Amino acid sequence: MHSFSLLKKHTFMVCFFISFNYFGVRLAKKMKLNNKYKAILLISSLLLILNFNSVVTKAQVILGKDALKVFLRIEEGIAGASVDKFSKYFGNKNYLSLSNGVSGYYSTNQSYYVIKDFLSVNQPTSFKLTNIVTETATPFASGILKYNSKGVRGNSIVFITLHFLDGEWKISQITIN
Repeated sequence: MHSFSLLKKHTFMVCFFISFNYFGVRLAKKMKLNNKYKAILLISSLLLILNFNSVVTKAQVILGKDALKVFLRIEEGIAGASVDKFSKYFGNKNYLSLSNGVSGYYSTNQSYYVIKDFLSVNQPTSFKLTNIVTETATPFASGILKYNSKGVRGNSIVFITLHFLDGEWKISQITIN
């Protein structure tokens, strides 16, 4: 089961148990249950909610690991000037802003060629993502790109963001300045 589906199910289950607790307390009052049974009902409900909280935590960890894998593929691809290694993560609409003046939204194919052209002119000597944040709805990473351009060494800061679309992480933005 995909982790995003677990998040949807978790949200449903939390709402269900909140409603269950509300109506359970009302039912306990109507049935005039003694305090012992009310406490058992409340503790049981809390244990179920805590169990489902662990499910959402696991789902977030899974999504975070998936995003980290995408960032590592992008890092590997940029470091080796090989856009093929991460091109499958381009979405239908990607925002690119590059130090050569290219800026705007590009399709999957356009993004591929724009980045490929940029890396052919600014040939990477090294690239390392130094800051990666995956435990958020829109994971992002940044790092330093060292390159040679026509015999001149240069450095650029790279910023990348992802978004979750159709059950997988896609690149939403790449900025190289």
